[in-house]
Amino acid sequence: MNSPIPLLATSLLALFSLLNWCAAAPHPDGELTIEVVDSATGQPIPARIHLSAGRQTPVPAVGKAHPKRSVKLMLPGAAEFGGHFYIDGKAKLPLKVGQYTFELEATPEYLNETGQFEIERHADDSKRVEMKRVVDLAKEGWYGGDLDTNRNAKDLPLIERAEGLKVVPNIDTKKTPDDMPADIDGHLIARTPYAWDLPVWLTGGKLAAIELIHRHSLRNGVVDNENDGRPRDKTLFPGQRGNGRWSETVYYHVLDCGFRLPPVAGSGSGANDNPVGTNRVYVHCGSEFSKEGWWEALQAGQVFVTNGPLLRPTVEGEPPGYVFHTDASHPATFEIGLNLATRVPVEYLQIIKNGSVDAEVRLAEWKDKKGKLPPVTFDASGWFLVRAVTSNPQMYQLASTGPYFVEAGDQPRISKKSVQFFLDWITAAEEHLHSLPNLSADDLATQLAQQDMARKFFAALLARANAE
Repeated sequence: MNSPIPLLATSLLALFSLLNWCAAAPHPDGELTIEVVDSATGQPIPARIHLSAGRQTPVPAVGKAHPKRSVKLMLPGAAEFGGHFYIDGKAKLPLKVGQYTFELEATPEYLNETGQFEIERHADDSKRVEMKRVVDLAKEGWYGGDLDTNRNAKDLPLIERAEGLKVVPNIDTKKTPDDMPADIDGHLIARTPYAWDLPVWLTGGKLAAIELIHRHSLRNGVVDNENDGRPRDKTLFPGQRGNGRWSETVYYHVLDCGFRLPPVAGSGSGANDNPVGTNRVYVHCGSEFSKEGWWEALQAGQVFVTNGPLLRPTVEGEPPGYVFHTDASHPATFEIGLNLATRVPVEYLQIIKNGSVDAEVRLAEWKDKKGKLPPVTFDASGWFLVRAVTSNPQMYQLASTGPYFVEAGDQPRISKKSVQFFLDWITAAEEHLHSLPNLSADDLATQLAQQDMARKFFAALLARANAE
């Protein structure tokens, strides 16, 4: 499959929100009417705006750029939150005298636009911003969702349109603690891959999906801990990318135990300052969208997750989640077709096979080969997926397809190493339970019994393992 060369936006301005500054005094000094339109059609489109007081200042040779103050406007109906708000095509902004920097986003399908303006006393100015669309995912049958939000319900219709999302369920965080799966429309979603009770949830067979990119991944950084689950070994998973790499590692062990759970994503918007859709899952539904069809396709694994690039694969014309049945006596080779669009520089593309890197391709090489990736070959059951990783130093920014599965002789791959990974996890979870100071004796006994059931399940799975 030939693929378009990725479209890269110009460098984004570094915006900071160290404190809120109320620019909308009862008697503003001036007004700016801002209009956001599609560059091709000229039609108004909703968008998210990050507005800061002060001009952009150069980054010093040593140290950080001077912080700017995020502007809080309290505009009716603007779904204002966490240093950003939404414009439904056109809005009048009451502002104090001064200089301003803005960044506009109209879904990941448009290039971001940044700029500056100045408000003088009694100003009544206007600014028209044209947003350039680089891809139309709905025309390709892909529809987005964010499965971890807790926002004001009345704001969601505008937010969904501005973010290009179709499924944004609100999670009641009072009823769903961070260390519990969320029940969304009857689907249990693990909100991180490293929750202490993940082996217990896997044993029960009720999980529908696992958030591969989750609320620890922020718009401009990362929550660098696992206080809501089993902590990573920082010697193996160091730095700002460690949390994301640990999340992937756990998820790959899930797949290597034979569980066919799709990856999903959630921003945690409301529990943190992320905009809705900072982390999102796209589901391939075909030509028509319905929420029922979206969830059905998600459960079938027809997904990719992202906090940056837009990565859409096909293998023999099939979306992710497909199971290829092969003859165990002959190797099977698969060609991966890939479409990629991104506003941020992608460092490399990788094919992950059975939890390890099977091939790595730099973006320039991929473009030179007109969008072709190396073939992947199986002589036994297994799985594979594609991921694209950006060069963002502040966070682990990536896109990952859902896995494809290969069954040789109708036997799924079950790895001894991955099953043992979860048996060791259960032992660590029991030690963790004993260390909790406020856990009653009855609760401790109940939870230890659940861990014991999980141990028996994985011990039986280990006896069936067919791969190292």
